[in-house]
Amino acid sequence: MIAVALLLLGCGRDPVCSAPTDELAQAGHAVLTCHEVEWVVDYIGLLAARSVGRDRPRVLRAVIERFEDDPAATAAWLQQVRAAGWSLTAQGGLAGAEARAERVWAAQAGMDLIRPEDGDLYSVQKRAISVWSVSDDDKIALSEADIEAWIQYASLCREAQQGGVLRISVADRLSVYRMIRERFTAGPRAVRVALSAVGPYWGGVGDAWRVAPYERQQEWVQAAPLPPAMTATSLGYAGALFEGDLAKHAEVLHGALGPFMLGGRAPMFREEPLPH
Repeated sequence: MIAVALLLLGCGRDPVCSAPTDELAQAGHAVLTCHEVEWVVDYIGLLAARSVGRDRPRVLRAVIERFEDDPAATAAWLQQVRAAGWSLTAQGGLAGAEARAERVWAAQAGMDLIRPEDGDLYSVQKRAISVWSVSDDDKIALSEADIEAWIQYASLCREAQQGGVLRISVADRLSVYRMIRERFTAGPRAVRVALSAVGPYWGGVGDAWRVAPYERQQEWVQAAPLPPAMTATSLGYAGALFEGDLAKHAEVLHGALGPFMLGGRAPMFREEPLPH
């Protein structure tokens, strides 16, 4: 018995999930539901610190094909993905950022739950994460979302100092990427963890800043090692901030505006107890 969504695959159409209980495939008594496949979608999103976006149908298709090949092994693997996702979302702050950065390193090294032999699924994960720098000594990696979040953080800092938002051109953005990569490559582990400690929480950071009372906002502004109030270019301000104490920035951000949890507070991987 094959569900409607899987029949669509044979017609060259993408599988569609309209409800968590929708069945994507069935083999004997084993059933693959949309809810289970979403664990994979959300796990990749956790590591990437952003949505898989238009690649979501590719994830569904790849998991369906894996299930067709070996339903029992796929069911066991899905529970591993679920457990790993729950372990990450149960964490927050710098410790959670470090745990995610370690998983990102393992993912790019082909040593996590989605591996090169998984074909298209691995390609989706690699594209979503988009690793920009790696420390094999510390076994942590920096993703594109991490760098982008630090650019947004620098803009928030400048706005808090009444300097206006950062306006970074495409050419200047490449320079900023190089600055951050150099700090990651040359820095100690504390700096590498700090550079991984904004991206996975950025949505929550923006929300926390907007709803924080003035006193709490000022607690962060006064404690963060901000550059002097400047009328320099956006690139100049970003450079001054990224040359500063990044570990302190991360510590103060989480202390003043947190706590932040990986994946927010939504139980993405757990609506019932995990099996023992």
